[in-house]
Order: sequence, then C-alpha cells, then structure tokens
Amino acid sequence: MEISRQQFVEKLSIVEEAIKECDVIAIDTELSGLHRPLNNKRLYSLQDRYIEYKEATERFIVIQFGLCTFKWDASSGRYIAKPFNFYIFPTSTTGTVQANRIFMTQAQAFDFLVKQSFDFNKWVYQGIPYLTKQEEKVYREQGEKRMADDMPNIPVDEKEFEFMKAAKQKIEQWLKDNKKDDGVNIVAKNAYQRRLIYQEVRNNYSELTAIGMQGFIRITKLTEKQQKERKKEKLEKFENDCRQAVGFRKVIDMISESKKMVVGHNMLLDICHVIGQFVQPLPDTLAEFKVLTHKLFPNLIDTKYMCAAEPELFKIFGTATALEQLRFETSKEAFANPRIDMHPQFPRYLTEKAHEAGYDAFMTGAAFLRLTSYLDKIKNPPKFTVEEEKEPEQVEARKLHSDGWEVTDDDEEEDKGNWYEDGEDEEIYNYGSTEVDLFVDNNTVSPILKNSINKAALVRSAFDYLDFINNEAITNQRSAFYVTYKQTPLNTERLEALFSKHGKYVIEECDDTSCFIVFEKIPVDFNVEEIDSDFTVVPISRYYEIMKL
Repeated sequence: MEISRQQFVEKLSIVEEAIKECDVIAIDTELSGLHRPLNNKRLYSLQDRYIEYKEATERFIVIQFGLCTFKWDASSGRYIAKPFNFYIFPTSTTGTVQANRIFMTQAQAFDFLVKQSFDFNKWVYQGIPYLTKQEEKVYREQGEKRMADDMPNIPVDEKEFEFMKAAKQKIEQWLKDNKKDDGVNIVAKNAYQRRLIYQEVRNNYSELTAIGMQGFIRITKLTEKQQKERKKEKLEKFENDCRQAVGFRKVIDMISESKKMVVGHNMLLDICHVIGQFVQPLPDTLAEFKVLTHKLFPNLIDTKYMCAAEPELFKIFGTATALEQLRFETSKEAFANPRIDMHPQFPRYLTEKAHEAGYDAFMTGAAFLRLTSYLDKIKNPPKFTVEEEKEPEQVEARKLHSDGWEVTDDDEEEDKGNWYEDGEDEEIYNYGSTEVDLFVDNNTVSPILKNSINKAALVRSAFDYLDFINNEAITNQRSAFYVTYKQTPLNTERLEALFSKHGKYVIEECDDTSCFIVFEKIPVDFNVEEIDSDFTVVPISRYYEIMKL
C-alpha cells in the first residue's frame, strides 16, 4: 500500500493497526545519497565508521521508507504480510513555516533510482513531511503562544504608519456607530500587516477579538459562549495541525513503542538515518549511539549479518548476501516454511518492484522468517517431525437423491432455501506451515536468534559487526593483536611509532591500558617478541583463549 501526503492522516490508523497486531516488522530506506567519500581507505575503526555514518545523516535524507508487517494466522497456517511504501519530503502540510531543511543529493544515487523507475515527481508533490521531537516541541510552544495571544510586540515600520492609522480609524468608527453586524474587516496584504493588526487589537481593544479570514482580518465582539466555542475550535485545529506537522515521524514512534522485532538488511546506515532524521540528531560518540538505538529499538535483526554469523547459513550464502540473493535462495524448497502471503487489501507487490522501499522491506521480512525457520529445523529437528498418520475414521454413509446422485453439502443448503448467509464464516484452507518462534517470552528472544540479535553487519572494519549491547569481538583475523601497556593512559604516540612501519592499521581502544591493533594486511615482518618491553602483544586468537580461562 502506497500512502501519499494527502492520504497520510486518514490512513495512519491502518498503519497503526498493522504494527500493533504483527509479530515482526521489516524496514528499508532509499536515500538521496550514500555515505562513502571518494577515498581508497579500506579499514575503519568503529568510531571512525560511526562518524562517517553520522555525517551522512547530516548530508543526505531518507526519500522513501518501506515498512512491512508480518502476522501469523494460525487458522490458515501462514504469515500475512502488509507492506507500506512512503515517499518522504521535508515540506509543510499546514501552511505554517517548518524547519527549512537543506540536504544534499548524490548524482550516482539518483541515477540508480531513475533506472529503478523512482518517481521523483511523486516524491516532491506527494512526499510526507515530518518533525523531530525537538522540532515538534518548538512547534507546539510557538502555536500555544499564538493561541494564548502571547506573542511579543513588534515595532511598526514607518512604511506601515498610514496602514495602521487607517485600520484604527475603521475600528473606532465601527465602535462609535455601535452597529450590530458581525464586525469590521481589515484587509492585510502580508503576514507583517496581519501581525500588526492582531497586536493592535490585543493591546488596545481588549473587549474585541481579531479573527483571521481568507484575505482579511475580522474585528468583532464575541459573547462568552462564542469565545468558548472559538477557543475550542482553535484548539482542535491546532492539534490537527500538530498531527500533520509531526507527519511521518509518527510511524517511527509507533515502531519504537511497539518494542517488536525490527528486521533490516545491511541495516546500520538505515538505522542511523531513521534516528538522525526523524527522532533526533545522532550523538557524537558511538557508545551514546548504541545506548540510544537500543532504547528506541530493543530487538534488531540484520539479515546480512545473520547469514554471516550462522555457520549453517554461511555454507549456503558465503559472502553473496545481497538482498536479491537472499530472496532467490529462500524461494527454494529448503526454505519452504513458513508460507507467506499478501493481505488481500495490499496487492501492490503481487508483482516484483525491486528497489522500491516497501517491496524491499517485504523481501527482507520474508527472507528473515524463512532463514529463522530453516535454522530452527536444523538445530531442533524434533519440532519439525511429521506425526504418523492416524487411521481414517469411518465415513458416514452417503446420502443419495432419488435419481441416484450423491447429496452434497451445497445441495442440502439449497434445499434449506438459504445457501448463503451474509457474514457467515467461509471455510479457511490451512497451508500447514509452521509458526516461527521469535521469543521465548516477552523479554527473551528465541535461542535460534541469540547470535544475531542486536548486531549489524559491518564491512571495511576491524570487526564483522556492531553490537548494540555488548562489546564487539574480532573473529578470524590473523592481522589483529591485543596490546596492553604497563602505564596509564595508553601511549598512542609510542604505539604509532612501533606499529606504523608494519603497514596501515587501526586502533580499537579497550580501556586506559589496552587496545586492539588491526592491520589492513597481515604483517609478514611482525615479531611480537621485538616490541618495546613496555607493551605486551599477543595474537587475537590467544587473547580470546585467555578471556575464556
């Protein structure tokens, strides 16, 4: 289901229902540009990689967001998918001035999207706006001041002296005539003149009310009842304006508040953009980012990392873990469980639309469910053992018409003269697939996912993944070493003097006296026994052996 700016408020309840009822949520984004700068750097520390992603969220924006929910339907033995596709554009829906956002575009990214038939006109004209939480706070404060008529006074420009003089005369004449009509209308040519009229009435005509109309301001007297009704109308309009101004961030809030499993593919950059664009600016340090992310999304799964972390999946996929490859492999017989179908009211992706965010979210979630089921079947085969077929029960004697034909159920209903009743439940075909165990209880994820939960895939890094809860582990790296220093703090200048001659490397600090040194290439002339006596250097494999003792 594609939801445009004009439909967003109306269809938000459909999105909310899908999120509340589902078992798992999959997401995907399309961006105005990617993070990679033009350099030949092949190895990053975690902090450097995070800073690169953080800067990307400040340069580029999410221009399309895909969301797909999956709900287990026991009666039909299948998952029901509800995919949503949203174009996102930082504009205004309420007519009021919102944050004047400046963002960059990358020609290569736009060229790719053009080739995938991305609709840029729809993006600009129908894209949904948004406010971060801080922007919403400012928006509300300003709106509440306007409603309370608590705006600060502004000076009257001498160019507007005649305008204000004429307006006052018109008001005074109306009061003098003591007419019983609706009031007096003051035509204001711009926002500045309108502000001056509101200010004049507030300061000098406390018994009057200024009401903004199309093209003019009406000055009138209101009864107490009318004032209450007007206040109520203004409050309702303000709340509606706030909902529209918050816009797409409401969807992100719903996902976060649900605390459900959120699945993405190679999702670290997606998560950075979602938080940085819709929630709040990303913090300066990686440690703060990890805490913030886990607070917002406590159950994250990256299918790219999942395929690398699980030996049973790595045998199948190896390093070929692009989303299209996952879709292809999980369509084979080995991954037949569970069955996944589209909800009948969500027919948009009955045909493929690769690289549209909503479809990619659907592919990601479907692949995740099948990968998890596959792992469960391998690790817990008794759960998937087919029960022996029972002896068939004795079939009831057939009823026959007078002409010898068998009487069917339909015939019996027809004979009753009521072959169909509106609202009667239809017979549901059960596809027989098995529900995927995601959680043991509300707070404990299934053991099948313990290696993958809250970890995001990394490339060109000392680590294979970023862990949102624990410290990361360096795996299968002969070019990595653990270094301890006899003094505090760690002397990075001496480290550089010792290790730079052996090739390019990064430092991953552990604490004040230790760190990991990871070389871009295996240093062939590196002898740990020749290192400065103030340092103790051991291969990374030896370090993990010591940690287990």
